[in-house]
Amino acid sequence: MVEENQDVITRVSIEGDSDVLVCNSNENHEDAICVDLRNEDQSENPESLKQPTNEKGMLDNNTYNLMEQLTIENRSLWRIKNNYKNDAAMDNEIEQLWNHIEKDKEDLVQLLTEKLRERL
Repeated sequence: MVEENQDVITRVSIEGDSDVLVCNSNENHEDAICVDLRNEDQSENPESLKQPTNEKGMLDNNTYNLMEQLTIENRSLWRIKNNYKNDAAMDNEIEQLWNHIEKDKEDLVQLLTEKLRERL
């Protein structure tokens, strides 16, 4: 469970790589300290993921699955926004299809983020 002054943030690089962060902030959310839940040397090893706010051990499988799917959906959304829609700029039908899928992905990312926030 995320505590009162914590936020779950996903960030996506220009290359489409994404990370899940848990950030502790003050009441005004002016200063934040973030913990990357997926270090590069731990990215494929769920046993090595630790909860950032306490020492209870590794994340449960459902929480890890939520994080993994959120990462996948963020990468997909990034590709749609930065590649696929640009490629379809001259094809109105396909551009509308990508706009529809983009909206669905944004909703899914929001839902996964909310569920993950509840679990951390």
